[in-house]
Amino acid sequence: MSDQIMGTSGALSVIVPEVWSRRYYDVLLAELPFNSVISRDWEGEIQNLGDTVKISSFPEFSDATELAEDAANDADSVTVTQQSLVINKRIVKDFIITNKAMLQSLPAVDKLRELAVYAINKKIQKIIIADTIPSASAPDHQIAYDSGSILGLADILEAKELLDAQDVPMSNRHVVLGSAQANDVFNITGFTSSDFIVAGNPLTTGELTQPLLGFMPHMTTEVGAVAYFFHASYFTMAAQQGLSIKEYDLGLQGKRAARINVDTLVGFKQLDNKRVVTIS
Repeated sequence: MSDQIMGTSGALSVIVPEVWSRRYYDVLLAELPFNSVISRDWEGEIQNLGDTVKISSFPEFSDATELAEDAANDADSVTVTQQSLVINKRIVKDFIITNKAMLQSLPAVDKLRELAVYAINKKIQKIIIADTIPSASAPDHQIAYDSGSILGLADILEAKELLDAQDVPMSNRHVVLGSAQANDVFNITGFTSSDFIVAGNPLTTGELTQPLLGFMPHMTTEVGAVAYFFHASYFTMAAQQGLSIKEYDLGLQGKRAARINVDTLVGFKQLDNKRVVTIS
């Protein structure tokens, strides 16, 4: 009779312990740069009652007049315009977990809350991107790449020139790029050469931490191949109700479970279609 071998795949399989790690392997999440760089200047004015913020704009006067010594001057006037920031979007993500699951499984509620908050922030960025519509009339702020979908120096200069021509301030300019266009930047010598870099080494770190022609760079896979060049004031959002996370016992419904509701009440408004340029 041949030897009988006991192994973990057969005779001893029931006594081989399994270890369930308390450390989770995180799913890879897209960056959400738009949420943190657009204007929130009017958020403090909508924290209490009301659902609309009226935002007024004063145009500049016409050029001043050179007046002769014995002449009289006519008074000038301007017409104030107004836009409305309406708080009309409630963005939510809920989940339910049973009492038994909370008792018998590894701690999961904190991780689920974290992912629910991310889902809300991701939706907020999608709304910002969808509502971003640059001017399509002269001067057209919706332009095409000079070469396929490759971002080159000429493309960045063209976007910069369009914003410069509108007197858009140099400070607080940003660019949001997809992964392909963010990596195209490394082929632009001036942006990676030590002769021009004030701090850091992009070719070593693989990160763009310094402004590109005055635009602070950001990368996210959520924009595809479209490059967004803008001043933070082109778009605003305001949250009347900050992020709310509430847990409810479902015992009154006969369910031995808890429901976690995560939500926020916000409004969005593109204020100026000439303070943003898209290249696609």
